[in-house]
This record gives sequence, structure tokens and C-alpha cells, in this order.
Amino acid sequence: MPDEATITKRRIEACVTQAQMNARNHGGDNATAAADLMCAFVLLSVKSGAKADAARDAMWEHAEAVVADFWPDKTIN
Repeated sequence: MPDEATITKRRIEACVTQAQMNARNHGGDNATAAADLMCAFVLLSVKSGAKADAARDAMWEHAEAVVADFWPDKTIN
């Protein structure tokens, strides 16, 4: 059975693929897909009681951690 990190990566990759397909089906591109995912993250957070600014900041922190996990040899600006 895959470990927790592998399962998490697969879930994230599935969300990315779905967002890319949806964006392309509606005339968008990968930037559109990324914006859709960011907005979804903030929306879920706000619906759970978080402030939008705090959700955005948390999203960036999570993104940095995920990029470091997926591509440990890359630099994040």
C-alpha cells in the first residue's frame, strides 16, 4: 500500500489534471487552471470560517511545501 505522501501527491495531481481539463474545455490554459485551484482553496477556507487574506497566505505556505516535496532540487522565489 502506498504511503501517505504518495497518496497525497496522487490526490493533488488528480485535482491539477481535472482543473487543466476543465480550463481547456472552457478556453483557458494552465494559468486559468492554477487560478481556479487557488480560488477553490480560498473558497473552501472561507467557508470554514477563515479570512480570505489568511487563506491566501496559508495557500502560499502550503504551495512552497508541496513544491519542495515534489521537486526538492528546485528553488522557490
